[in-house]
Amino acid sequence: MTRYFVSLLLLAGLTVSGSSANAQDISGPPYEHQMIQLAETLGSLHYLSNLCSDKNNLWRDQMNELITAEKADTNRRKVLISAFNNSYRTYSDNYSQCTDQALKAIERFKQQGEKLTEALVAHYGN
Repeated sequence: MTRYFVSLLLLAGLTVSGSSANAQDISGPPYEHQMIQLAETLGSLHYLSNLCSDKNNLWRDQMNELITAEKADTNRRKVLISAFNNSYRTYSDNYSQCTDQALKAIERFKQQGEKLTEALVAHYGN
């Protein structure tokens, strides 16, 4: 799985500056639920991948690219970052060493991230 989800979103032009939420619409764009799931997936991958392999910021960097591409306002940034951090913390509370289960979770999250990305691009990409 050499593709990275956020890069796929960026290449597909899924930056919805024209449909960003206004001050009264706190629910965000129509794909907000999927974006929160993607943020959670990236948070999980960031923790587990660093636990089980070389330390790097690949998944955190992907999250930052996603937020930048979305041109998220302050409230939306907080929601997405919170989803990333909560997922990271959940896995850090449950895994202190790399196990077979952690490795399987990494693969599941990569597949989940890819599916979320493909669905976002198919439905909302330009």
